[in-house]
Amino acid sequence: MAKARRSSSRTKKKFGGVLLLILGLLLGASLMWGTQYFMYRDNKPFRGLSSLFASGKKAVEKTGEPDTKPQPEAEHPPKPKFDFYTILPGETVLPEPRAGKKSAKAEPAETGVTYVLQAAAYANHEDADRLKAKLVLNGLEARIEKLTIDGKGAYYRVRLGPYSSLDALDAASNKLSQLGIKAIRIKVKKTAG
Repeated sequence: MAKARRSSSRTKKKFGGVLLLILGLLLGASLMWGTQYFMYRDNKPFRGLSSLFASGKKAVEKTGEPDTKPQPEAEHPPKPKFDFYTILPGETVLPEPRAGKKSAKAEPAETGVTYVLQAAAYANHEDADRLKAKLVLNGLEARIEKLTIDGKGAYYRVRLGPYSSLDALDAASNKLSQLGIKAIRIKVKKTAG
């Protein structure tokens, strides 16, 4: 009778261990699925994992050996191309000043225009505000202009100026260059009123 009790308790321990193993595997699989679902949110969890196995399987079927060359990702659409800036009517992008060429006399100010520097354009206001704060901490006055583009949404441009001469524009541009920011030089026609 003692032997019967020992064998039934051993069976219960073995069954309990197998049950815990199965529960652990189910918990791990559900955590992995949840992570995939929330990371990709396209209702196709494991898409990347399944395409990995599918591309490897095709290469093995053709040659008998696994393919080690990276396969191009055909499922991903091309990334959208964002313009760094948007020029409005009445604005003209000025060419970069030629390095090493300084004129002995200052260029005369063009009547009816002012000059601005565009340090950057961002899709969200927080990034624009972060750059503006960096510029202010370095002694430069900057402002954020919101611009809405049809079909693309809102952009926030970080601009400095207006400057009345090209010399003042170039001096501010040089300060930005020292901060690692390549700004766009823009000529703006003054509007009446």
